[in-house]
Amino acid sequence: MNDLADPNGTPTPVGRDRRRHSLRTAVVLALACGVVAAAVVLWWPRTMVVRVVDQPPEVVYADGSAHFAVLTHVRAPIAAVRPSQDVSSAVNHYAVVLGRDPGGSYGHRVRLDATGMDPTELTVEWTADGVWLSYPSGHRVFVPATHFTGGR
Repeated sequence: MNDLADPNGTPTPVGRDRRRHSLRTAVVLALACGVVAAAVVLWWPRTMVVRVVDQPPEVVYADGSAHFAVLTHVRAPIAAVRPSQDVSSAVNHYAVVLGRDPGGSYGHRVRLDATGMDPTELTVEWTADGVWLSYPSGHRVFVPATHFTGGR
């Protein structure tokens, strides 16, 4: 007897079943890829420029370029999946980018993780030797000019 026939003698539609299975597989694969793509887009780090402080004209560095101190707010939900003791600062933190780019996408990055202080109250003092980043509390960070001059 023919293995492809049912007991009544009607052949089983093998080609149609294969097409249905292929279509289901393609739909499931497309949905899975869509979910992964959406997760990556939603969890990708986002940086927002909070404030830009221009180098004053009286301060000139060896490269002769204008420089900027760009305060950025970084929201990086994907950092929460990393094994870290302090997930909140990995997910949500501020940074100052010193360099030629007023958009803050390139330069010397200084991450600000000081707790109990408002990063928007940060003051920037440009000197011939570099930049002082200061909080109203008195905390200060110095970045030598050699770290943010001479870049692209």
